[in-house]
Amino acid sequence: MYYERYCVLQNWLNDKTRKLVTKMSTQINISESILTQARDWYVRLADEQAGASEWEAFTSWLEKSPEHVDAYDYVELMLTDIPASAQNTETKSNVIQLVQKNQPTMPKPAKSYIRYAGIAAMLMAAFSLFATTNIYRSKPVYTQYATNIGEYENIVLSDGTKVNLNTNTQISVAMGKKTRTVTIDQGEAYFDLAPDEKRQFVVLAQGTTITDIGTAFSVYAADNKLIVAVAQGIVDMNTGLQVVRLKQGQKAEQQQGQSDVVVAPINIDNISTWRSGVLFFEDATLSSIVPELNRYFQKPIVLADEDIAAVTFSGVLNISNQDTLLGSMEALLPIKADTRNERIILSRKS
Repeated sequence: MYYERYCVLQNWLNDKTRKLVTKMSTQINISESILTQARDWYVRLADEQAGASEWEAFTSWLEKSPEHVDAYDYVELMLTDIPASAQNTETKSNVIQLVQKNQPTMPKPAKSYIRYAGIAAMLMAAFSLFATTNIYRSKPVYTQYATNIGEYENIVLSDGTKVNLNTNTQISVAMGKKTRTVTIDQGEAYFDLAPDEKRQFVVLAQGTTITDIGTAFSVYAADNKLIVAVAQGIVDMNTGLQVVRLKQGQKAEQQQGQSDVVVAPINIDNISTWRSGVLFFEDATLSSIVPELNRYFQKPIVLADEDIAAVTFSGVLNISNQDTLLGSMEALLPIKADTRNERIILSRKS
């Protein structure tokens, strides 16, 4: 890419540089060799592939002499006047589209230009140094955590934040200088935050940004559904179309693909009860209970018919053991459980 850009501009730059040297000889003392180096740096840094090593080398070159600063800034401002014919020059392989920089036109007289050019060049050098030290060297490192079906995991992040992972959950964590970010690929997690005045805590799930302003909350992101429940403090949900603020004792639910967020009250004692090995249901149908139970066990539970699907249940179910769970359901509901072909069929008792 760099070589193609260099070839496209080579002839035009040579001609422009020669004219520039003649013009500058009466204004500032910059040699033709320095201008050539500045021209080469401009082409190299215009390439999208330019990385940390190029910027570090450029910064070193720039800091060697004030003449380098003036030369590069003069060349950069000169190139804002690249003619269309140079931009659309066709190479043997393809057409190279040059990225023009939005720079002010060359001011007059020369003394005014030199003053502003020096300032602009110093700012550019500072930005280049910032980019190499902060963007390339300080990119946040992502750490991944995951649980299998039926597994739980308690982790403590480097800032002291406690995270409880529910069954079949995958997250990635990045601890940056200004933001602590957790991405939930799937599953459910409960966050008990460590205070940090300098860094926000952000959770990304199913296209929604969840920013914590409080202490503890849970995020469920599975089955094309997102549920956020606040146990302590305040949480903001930004769906891209609206921002919803949740307070302690509130939950928000959003179906994937829908813009509406439904907010409802929730008993904070019922938030993430899975951390204690139980699930709480209130007037819920088996059609909604069974998919939730199947998140915790390898052997799937299947409803025999629509009649059994309409049966409702309120109470607590133990999810630490599937046999214990089924025994409780048979005792509490008018149903029976039969195992067939590695599946558990729930049907009405006769």
